[in-house]
Amino acid sequence: MSQPHEWSFGTHRAWFEPPDVLWMEIHGETSLEDAITILEVYREVGSQQRFFLVTDLTDATTVDLKARDHVSWNFHADWFHSATYIGAGLMQRAVATSMSFFHSLTGQQTRPQHFVPTENDARALIAEERSLLDKYSGSARATARPLHPDG
Repeated sequence: MSQPHEWSFGTHRAWFEPPDVLWMEIHGETSLEDAITILEVYREVGSQQRFFLVTDLTDATTVDLKARDHVSWNFHADWFHSATYIGAGLMQRAVATSMSFFHSLTGQQTRPQHFVPTENDARALIAEERSLLDKYSGSARATARPLHPDG
């Protein structure tokens, strides 16, 4: 397999859960270097298939302004089905919502974003979204390219 299913960077980590979920845990501060790596992970997975992003922000603290700008300007909505945030505080919700609003104002694609308190809530939400994708698009997973050669 040419691509890892787990990534670690700084105090954060990410892992891909087949068939289509990218999980990310953010612990503490997010620097510009972290943001660059986060986008590299998004790009790596998104170049293979569209995915559901779930980010656990329970232990997150601050995001460097340059990191926020980097993500905002380099983010590609076509990588994602949606973004779900676990344990986001008021400021984190405001930042995520404002970034989405900014993208919509500048004519960029946006994807649904959700805020939930627990992993179980995130999993239930993704199951519901998959069901809707299957209903309205034929079978989103059937047309997705596999993340790795063994399918």
